[in-house]
Amino acid sequence: MSSQALTSNKARTGALAILVIACTAQFMLLVDDTIVNVALPSIAQDLNLNESDLSWIPNAYLLMFGGFLLIGGRMADLLGRRRVFMVSMAAFVAASAICGFATDPTMLSVARGAQGLAGAFMSPAALSILLATFVEEKERARALAAWSALTALGATTGILLGGAITELISWHWIFWINLPVGIVTMIAAARTVPAGERHELTQAPGLSSAVLGTASLLALVYTVVETSTYSWTSTRTLGGFAVALVFAIGFVISERRAASPLVPAAVISRPNVSLGNAFMFLAAAGLLAMFFFVTLYLQLVKGYTPFQAGAAWLPFSLTLGVFSGITAKLIERFSAIPFLILGSLVAAAGMVAMAQIGVDTGYWTGIAPSMSLIAAGFGFAFLPILGVATGGVEERNSGIASGLLTSSQQIGGAVGIAALVTIATSVTNDQVADGVARAIALVDGFHAALYVQAGILVIAAMVGLLIAGFARESGRIEALPVPA
Repeated sequence: MSSQALTSNKARTGALAILVIACTAQFMLLVDDTIVNVALPSIAQDLNLNESDLSWIPNAYLLMFGGFLLIGGRMADLLGRRRVFMVSMAAFVAASAICGFATDPTMLSVARGAQGLAGAFMSPAALSILLATFVEEKERARALAAWSALTALGATTGILLGGAITELISWHWIFWINLPVGIVTMIAAARTVPAGERHELTQAPGLSSAVLGTASLLALVYTVVETSTYSWTSTRTLGGFAVALVFAIGFVISERRAASPLVPAAVISRPNVSLGNAFMFLAAAGLLAMFFFVTLYLQLVKGYTPFQAGAAWLPFSLTLGVFSGITAKLIERFSAIPFLILGSLVAAAGMVAMAQIGVDTGYWTGIAPSMSLIAAGFGFAFLPILGVATGGVEERNSGIASGLLTSSQQIGGAVGIAALVTIATSVTNDQVADGVARAIALVDGFHAALYVQAGILVIAAMVGLLIAGFARESGRIEALPVPA
């Protein structure tokens, strides 16, 4: 074998290793989004938690993850992708260990917040590493296919792992499982991921932009997660949104005056970036709440154990993986953008089908087919949106582009869950007040939320049409994964 061929094989092997490292990191973060959900009853019993304390176990993670993503994405550009990735992975592993050893609700909630903070730096760094490694169009499409599949699979795997580990071992191990995975990933990254350039260190954004942007996101996410306690029209909630808006306005003013803005205008002014983030926000709002409702339905209405409820998501995971792979092949030959529209509409149809389930619906006759239809839709849509929302962004801004997209995903999911839980709870309470049996009232509440989710996904399809319209205008969107 020639030296040129050996070099080429070595480069391919190194790129594959980087892909595995980046995807493993993202997979860990998405698993931790949902892994605690089915373990919450066991944690509450073991630590003597009340409902208010219990809600902060998932919410502390969500708050810090969503709040610090912008600054986390920018730091990946400024300090170096590998450096930020390694430090944040180490912090995530340490926080996971503390979670497992927690003996009171405060310790556990603070450690969960530290996990989320580390994730806010690790996720954009990982995606930035992947984008910098795979620059050729077909290779990038395949790499993003793996990333997008694992992004959505992480949520379902978290439910499955959470149920299995809690039932078969103990809830402590839902956190400790991150230790061996994280340590191995760090060792592999140190040996494989190139250090990258560091000239951007002299271009750090102003402190005011970083503080105002992060404060706005923190205020927004905190207000949303607290709507489980305070209604959407309460003075506290409206005041929280007002505070978030004031910080956001201050952020925009600061960015316009900054010599080196946190979010460069060259990034956010691109139609594919702004519309791509809007699409991701809606898609996450339409998907993540579905996990919440269907998992509750399986346990509270159908009587599934935590392990059975987790295993019930296997058809979703398998279908998502298959359709992500199919989409990766198809967009090598066809435009990626139509798959955003197709995927949104297929997922919306799946939500409508899921809204037909009743108290006595069979798993294989009603639940699994609906899950699979939703999974097929998101399998079509997730890969294209990653390419669209980061297309044409310069490598030195890939971290902030990644942070923006992940921010849209996390905040969209938070807003979606909060709003849809309010809708479902209101319908259920009204039904119970009218004398309807609790199980039937719960299902009616789920139905209302699922129909709204279908509507959100139809709106996402409309955003996809806007993206397609911009793509047809010469020079308006560059470097989208569309054929010449």
